[in-house]
Amino acid sequence: MKKLILLLTLCLMIILAALPAISFSEKRPTLLTLYEGPRTMRSSPDASVSVNGYDLFVYDVMVNHEHIWNANTQPVTTPMTYFDFEGRACIRIEMPGLSQPVESAVVQPYACGITPEVLDGAVSFTITEPGQYTVVFNGSVNKALHIFANPPETDVPDPDDPDVFYIGPGEWVMDAIALQDNQTLYISGGAVLHSIISVANASNVRICGRGLIDGSDYPAWNQAGSYARVPIDLNHSRNVSVEGIGIVNSNCWNLNSYSSKNVTIDNVKIISGRQNGDGFTFQSCIDHTVTNCFARTWDDSLVIKNYSGSTRGITFQNIQVWTDLAQSMEIGYETDKGLTLDPEISDVRFENITVLYNFHKPVISIHNSDDAFVHDIVYRGIVVENAFMQGDNGNNKELIEMTLQNSAWSTVRDEFGSIDNVLIDGLTVINTIDGKVPRSRMSGVGEDNMITNVILRNVRILGEPIVTLKEMKLSVDDYCDGIVVE
Repeated sequence: MKKLILLLTLCLMIILAALPAISFSEKRPTLLTLYEGPRTMRSSPDASVSVNGYDLFVYDVMVNHEHIWNANTQPVTTPMTYFDFEGRACIRIEMPGLSQPVESAVVQPYACGITPEVLDGAVSFTITEPGQYTVVFNGSVNKALHIFANPPETDVPDPDDPDVFYIGPGEWVMDAIALQDNQTLYISGGAVLHSIISVANASNVRICGRGLIDGSDYPAWNQAGSYARVPIDLNHSRNVSVEGIGIVNSNCWNLNSYSSKNVTIDNVKIISGRQNGDGFTFQSCIDHTVTNCFARTWDDSLVIKNYSGSTRGITFQNIQVWTDLAQSMEIGYETDKGLTLDPEISDVRFENITVLYNFHKPVISIHNSDDAFVHDIVYRGIVVENAFMQGDNGNNKELIEMTLQNSAWSTVRDEFGSIDNVLIDGLTVINTIDGKVPRSRMSGVGEDNMITNVILRNVRILGEPIVTLKEMKLSVDDYCDGIVVE
């Protein structure tokens, strides 16, 4: 009997050795969560999207292709969809809303390494990692499709908890929701909430889910009879988290934090096409972290300012940006709007930022337009896929701009500040609008108000390493010192 068992075991080992190797990831089952759109809304007629054979609800969201400031601008729409998954997601797209049949498609970010198949006007590709994916058709950003492939949702709050505001699937119109200490707002997948969320003088607050906050009910803030309705507005609050949701069609800024502390923002997606549609914008804040997010905006995408008090400890990490107007990563112009004694902006980090498109003003900018001391700023692992600075910015088409200057946004006009200790480590520019290295500029205002100790390291533009100021096309005036390209 023992010999028989040994012989069978040996035969089994031989058979297994002859089989192809199967990795854990190949055996891992796919987990897929889809969300029906509200019955009061229709899926976009411009795009048809399926994942693993299941149709997705596609939203039309406002974007803006005008690269000039226009107070009366009229946004257009582009398609957006989302789902949760783990494993493999096979995506198929048809675009009936295009004026021409789809002949080519590109999936961004380029680093995802996806080459889609285009066959008979349909686009297909497979993803194996959650993330934000943008598909551009026929070489034009018109009707670019945004796909937000979320990881599976965890830590879903209990709808019966008295401290939980639970928004179920469907379209909802509500007055402003004011969250207080220890409260949670949950916006479930498939929900579209027309409202604004206020967190004022509160602590231990959570905003989470997979649904959307939609500002399309409100006219643009600068139109007659209207005013700014910020979708998520944090004011003098502490220990706040925002996770997983989307913000679309805002009539002004999108996610604002003012004089708040200890805020974490993860996997939040913003698409905005109206006036002053800044993405993640923080004023006089301390210890904020933004990770795994997406911002397509018609104004600055990632913004830091001082409105009342100083700013420190801000990290933007693993973020995709598409900036149709203004700057992608902006510090300023307002750096002392509250006339604070000795204002500072310090310990700010932009890490692993992918700029899909920058269509207007500089990609990286520090505009110290008041009297603040701006210092210890790090940009690391910045990839600019398309540096297409154009529009009404005149000569302001720089890749990098750092200035001390008065501006239309200055509050302090008789004093100036300084900028010191800035590191740009790992800056890659893949495409530019004219196939040339774009200019960069730094300028101070006097011997007591200078830009000092700026290091640019590991810069590559259009495939070529950049190691000198001349190659960088970086101009500096007499009030800059210690500006080095390595």
